[in-house]
Amino acid sequence: MRNLAGMAVTLWLGVMAFFAFVVAPAAFATLEREAAGRFVGAVFPRYYAAGMVLGLVALAGLAGSRLLGGGRPSDWLPLLLVVVMLALTFYAWVVVLPAAHAAREAMRRAPAEGVAAAAERFAGLHRRSGILNAAVMLAGVVFVALQAARRR
Repeated sequence: MRNLAGMAVTLWLGVMAFFAFVVAPAAFATLEREAAGRFVGAVFPRYYAAGMVLGLVALAGLAGSRLLGGGRPSDWLPLLLVVVMLALTFYAWVVVLPAAHAAREAMRRAPAEGVAAAAERFAGLHRRSGILNAAVMLAGVVFVALQAARRR
């Protein structure tokens, strides 16, 4: 069961890395900025949903390992890391993403004098999203490293 958790978190990291380092840069390199933003904005709900599903699979794998007697008292850290990853992903999905969409819409619809304020709000939300995603990735890397160290 612990392998299930490791595979789920590793796949989650792969999805995140592929999106961050391949999909988003390719979109902004080949499409007009607004079209790229719309494309990436359309992908994000699925991106977060995939993270939630993989995180729940990892959580189930860790819980199953514990229930089957394969868990050790020190297994609280991987569990905590997955819970943190899920919580940050959920927050980014249900709080930050809708607010960023609203800020981007406000930028498009605002009168000229209101665009700067809407752009500043969007930039702050975009920064927060990046920080949240980086924290999820870091927690995932620590999780995978812990799992690898325990196999030795």
